[in-house]
Amino acid sequence: MTTVTINEHIVASALKRVTTVATLPASAMRIMKIAEDPTSTEDELLAVLESDPPLAARVLKVVNSAFYGRPRHVASASAAMRLLGVNAIRNVALAASLNRLFRGGRTVPGFNAGELWTHSVAVGSAARRLAERCRGIPPEEAMLAGLLHDIGLLVEIQASITEFSSLIAATSQNVSLSFADAETQWLGATHEEFGKALCEQWRFPDALAKACGHHHDPLALATEDQRLPAIIHVADVLAGRAGGGFTRSVGRDVPRDGVCELLGLSAFDLAEIEAQLGSDMKQTLGLLAA
Repeated sequence: MTTVTINEHIVASALKRVTTVATLPASAMRIMKIAEDPTSTEDELLAVLESDPPLAARVLKVVNSAFYGRPRHVASASAAMRLLGVNAIRNVALAASLNRLFRGGRTVPGFNAGELWTHSVAVGSAARRLAERCRGIPPEEAMLAGLLHDIGLLVEIQASITEFSSLIAATSQNVSLSFADAETQWLGATHEEFGKALCEQWRFPDALAKACGHHHDPLALATEDQRLPAIIHVADVLAGRAGGGFTRSVGRDVPRDGVCELLGLSAFDLAEIEAQLGSDMKQTLGLLAA
């Protein structure tokens, strides 16, 4: 059995053991099915939002936020869809659904799902700003990828809490031990691998699965697949430097060589985004709160 096959077996077995995180909220699942169907209509997506008033309210909060700077208040989901398009509203709605997955998650000393959500929101906020500067990636898609990037950690704690507790303790006691090495040692795979597999199980777009699976090594992908994972890589580093939430898995305080060059980002760009990350993060936490 090859190493790749062993990893795939470990990841597949873990996904079978998880419970809450394996299933997206019902509205999010319906949104994904609509997005997959080329014959689906705006009315079908609108019906999902109207059937889940709290979700629709969170979508409108995002659309009416400073993220968009709309001169006029958008009063309905249908108006938001006309302004931004189906794909943007789909991404915002999925982002607004994720908070539910992090509530009430398992905790072990040194880790809890709420702190992971805080870090994920920071990454999503930074990723949105980066996408606005880099072009080519819709900001809503970048934000969603940032919120999702560490979802594999929730798979790990649900599937193998004893082993996960051990790796958290080990990385707390030995700062020279990389998080990825600890994951491989105790779990047999990394949160990138678990996250990518979960996105594939959810039938998320391939770009989001690759962002989850390669946000620590985006340049390992084919050239045409690198930009979104590269944005998440840089956003992860910036969020790690800003602190707040669970940041132990970041592992770096500067982006990998070549990543900023790929995205056309300067040191000034990074400094500006980092300087406003605190306020952006606070705003996003409020927008996505259940």
